Amino acid sequence: MNRNNNTVVSNGKKAGLLATAAVALTLGSGLAMAADTPYYIGGDVGKASQRVDGNAQKRSSDSYSIFGGYKLNENFAVEAAYTDLGKIDFGGVSTKNKVYSLDGIARAPLGNNFGLYGKVGVAYAQRDYSAGLGDDHKTGLKLGVGVDYALTKNVSLRAEATRFNNMPDANGFNKKVDRLGMGLAYQF
Repeated sequence: MNRNNNTVVSNGKKAGLLATAAVALTLGSGLAMAADTPYYIGGDVGKASQRVDGNAQKRSSDSYSIFGGYKLNENFAVEAAYTDLGKIDFGGVSTKNKVYSLDGIARAPLGNNFGLYGKVGVAYAQRDYSAGLGDDHKTGLKLGVGVDYALTKNVSLRAEATRFNNMPDANGFNKKVDRLGMGLAYQF
């Protein structure tokens, strides 16, 4: 048997499968509940990109996020998230990037089931470097803007652009990471 014919799932596909499974479990576990509580959870998949080598080159990676929040009212919420920004390779060094964040969200309804939101938060970022270079971490600002659409009373579709402003910036990796994501949120 030729080993090259074995099926191998890439890290990006694994991240997508994990995020999809998390959302499916979330939706399945709360179907009997009404959207009468202010709590919500969800997940998304996306692409993260960053500049390397003094902004001379750009690298992208698959990404996923799992989040949960509390709606203060229809216009304001507080949200906690874990975001895996994937693996980036540059100059013989690879790095795995992950972020834990706490955000304040302001939302403006745009019409029937649509909304526009912005978020500002604090993000604790970790980078694990290969080649025996160890790891590094920093805390910094997180900014985001997105749109949402209520599919049902409990389920909404979200698309979001996010910037992480203070990633560890050693070994040629830039401190800014941009991310585009799309996912689902479920309100209990």
